[in-house]
This record gives sequence, structure tokens and C-alpha cells, in this order.
Amino acid sequence: MKELSEIQINQFQLAVLLDEEERHFYNVVVEGFIYCSQCRGFAGEGVEVESIYLDSLNDIRVEGRCRKCGGRVARVFEFGGKKVFNEKARRFRQSISE
Repeated sequence: MKELSEIQINQFQLAVLLDEEERHFYNVVVEGFIYCSQCRGFAGEGVEVESIYLDSLNDIRVEGRCRKCGGRVARVFEFGGKKVFNEKARRFRQSISE
């Protein structure tokens, strides 16, 4: 099986991929549950998301900065293991490669 490439996506594309429950989980985590190594704890004031990727496993990787200290942070959301999400991601990949 061919390995999928990692692709950068925007907020709109992310919203299309996520269902309501996944979107809620994503928002809660981004607003206070991403670890910041500079603060040595969760980025309690949230994260300023700078880039979003659909990785080779169809998981979502978010990179950004802690709103409190400005430190670099990243988080992987393991949605690719979910059958429905994985199918949406597959169709999304097909739609942008045409």
C-alpha cells in the first residue's frame, strides 16, 4: 500500500473533515489542553494555531504558539483510526488531487 503524503489544510477544510463531536473536542483541546514545554504545563490561555496538517495516517497535526508565553507547541489528533473520518479524509484527498 502506498504511503499517503502529508498535506497542509486550512480551517475551512478542517471544518469539512470534522463532525460536530470531533470539532468540539478539537476546540476544547486547542483552548487549553495542549502542552507547552516553556510554561511546563498546559497552554491554559490557549494556542494560536499557525498551521494544520493531514498527516500520512490521516491524523490531524496542529502547530502553533502558546498564547501565554509564545512558545512553539504542537498536537496530534488521532482521528485517522476512526472509520468515518478516515473515509472523509480519503475522499478529501481524492478531491484535491483531481
